[in-house]
Formats: sequence, structure tokens, C-alpha cells
Amino acid sequence: MHQNTTSPSFFPNLNGLRFVGALAVMLFHCFTLHRDIWGDFYNTQWFKAIGMVLNKGHLGVALFFVLSGFLITYLLLSENTRNGRINLGHYFMRRILRVWPLYFVVVLFGFFIFPHLPYGVETVHELWRYLIFASNIDELVLGLKDNLNFLTATWTISVEEQFYLSWGMLIVLLRFRNKNTFLWFFLSVIVGTIVFRMFHLNNERTMYFHTFSVISDLAFGGLVAWLVYFKKLNAFFEQLPRWSILLAYLIGGALLLSEGKLLHGPAAAFARLIPEIVFGFIILEQVYAKHSFYKIDRIPGFFEAGKLTYGFYLFHCIYIWYWAHFFEQHQLTTNVGYYILYVGLVFVSTYATAWLSFRYFEQPFLRLKRFFRA
Repeated sequence: MHQNTTSPSFFPNLNGLRFVGALAVMLFHCFTLHRDIWGDFYNTQWFKAIGMVLNKGHLGVALFFVLSGFLITYLLLSENTRNGRINLGHYFMRRILRVWPLYFVVVLFGFFIFPHLPYGVETVHELWRYLIFASNIDELVLGLKDNLNFLTATWTISVEEQFYLSWGMLIVLLRFRNKNTFLWFFLSVIVGTIVFRMFHLNNERTMYFHTFSVISDLAFGGLVAWLVYFKKLNAFFEQLPRWSILLAYLIGGALLLSEGKLLHGPAAAFARLIPEIVFGFIILEQVYAKHSFYKIDRIPGFFEAGKLTYGFYLFHCIYIWYWAHFFEQHQLTTNVGYYILYVGLVFVSTYATAWLSFRYFEQPFLRLKRFFRA
């Protein structure tokens, strides 16, 4: 589908990619959280082989970041072209209506309601950091003392809000009217995060959670949007032959499975570029390639599920907590059949709650975004 650079456009297959990212993160957390309650099958060779794949599910977060950077940048470039400026007030209101309502519901649930429910515990996280979208910093300060993972999961939302709110301020100060201002901004962020990571290579948690360590994903997505908005890559991806697309996916899959093992020493500061490049390729291939061997929105249910991914992401660790404690309490942790049932129940519970949340809670807020369009 060719995109028109004069107005915001719908991008095919990105809904399906969102759901892939959410599902990958859920499976990663199902495999890694509360793993001490499960039986000896966790140590079998075949289960470890499955784990090698599931352990890469955390890369779904990087996919979210690159996707987000791509979509929001493309929309802002469109607005900039049409109006000669970006309406900062509208920009902030669209972010608030999309992100804030459900984020604060989960945060307030975790701090004030969850401790009084069955299996509930008091958290040692500090509310004030969550209220200012600094939960990733709270995770760095207190995360090792608290295993309440559904609050930890909000760290990605905080990173996005920090990036986009700061970027909004810069748009006002720098007046992003020249198309190259966007380009130099994204390149500067990417270089800056690489430098930051060089100074923190020995701190795994800082490398994973700190804003300055991960915002290159968002900036890379923005860079990809800039390149296609100004027609730098469109024709190339439109004409890619099917064999080269398949080969690229095989190489990309191998690179993702080897994540964390390819670059060592100071070169590890560049490691995050690998999933960024892979996910950037996948986004453009899914949107623009005319000879794809498969478009992800064709998988039944993936397009609709993509609309639910925000709730799916925020809710899944809540259900992992509850179902893990339920299975442990009822001694249903001794064989892989129980484990498969556990994963299935986490998925169904999360999906159903995300659907209800989107239909009856999020959508009323999302409808208000029409008043803040460019």
C-alpha cells in the first residue's frame, strides 16, 4: 500500500505486528516469572530449547518502541507538511487520551486495591515516581526489592512518555519546520544512547531500564518514518523480490536469537541497533513490499487483536501473578500439561480483560481524540 505524504495514513499489518510484540512479551513473562514453582520439566533439554526462543520475547518491547516511533513521527511529519507547524497542545492531548487513563488505573490498582485482594501484597515501589511517569527509574532504585511485576511492566510506558513529552518541548524550542531537523534529532538521540551505554556496560539493569539506554528504539522508528515519508526507501521495499525477503527474515531471526551474544566489550553499546534494524526492516517490508511471502494481518484475529495490545500488555502480568499463585496453591505445577493450561489461562484472561477495557473504558477516551486532530 503506497502512502500519501500529504495526510496521515493507515498502515496495513502494523496492528498484527503489535499483537506479535504483545504475545512475545506475555510468553517471555510466562516462562521467566515464578519459574521456581514449576516441576522438573523446566530442566529438560527440550524445554530448555523452547526457552531459548521464549527468552527472546522481551524483544517485543523493542518492537513496540520502534513501531511507536515510526507511527507517531509519520503523523507529525504529515501535520508539519500540511500546516507548516505542529500543534503541541493537540499532540499532548492525543498522548494523554491514549495512554494516561489505563496507565493510571493499573497504577492505582497496584498501590491501593491489589494489597487487599487474595494473593495481594504491599508494594515497596514509590507512587510519586509512577505519577510522573518515572516508573522505569523506580525500577532501577527499588525493583530488586519488589517482585510485583505488573507495576514493573509500566516502565515502558514511562519511557515513551518521557521521550514524547520531552520531544514535544523540543519541537517548540527548535521549531521543527525544516525536514532535516527531524533527521538530525533522531540521529543525535541514537548516537547519544550509544555513548550512554558505553559508560554503563557493566550495569545490566541500567542497560535494560534506563531511558537514555533504550530511547534509541523510539528514535530509530522515527528515523525510519522520516526515510519513508520523504521517499528514501519506499521504492526499494516495494520491489524487493520474495527470495530476498525470506532470506532477510532468516538472517534477522538468527540475529534476534543471538541477541546478547554477538557483541562484547565496548562493542556491546551498539548491540541494541541489531533488533532496531531487524524490526525496522520488518515494519517496512510488511507495509510496502509487494512480493511478501506473507502479510501478518492475514493471520485470523491478529488485526483485531492489535487494537487491544495496550491493555493486553498492561494486564498480562496481573494474570500471571494470580494464576501462578492459584496453580501453586492447588499443587498443579508438576507436569508440562498443567503449565500449558496455565499459559492458556493467562492468555484468555488477559485477552478478555483487554477486550472489555478497550470496548468500555479506552474507546470513550479515544473518541475524544477527534477534537485534537491536526
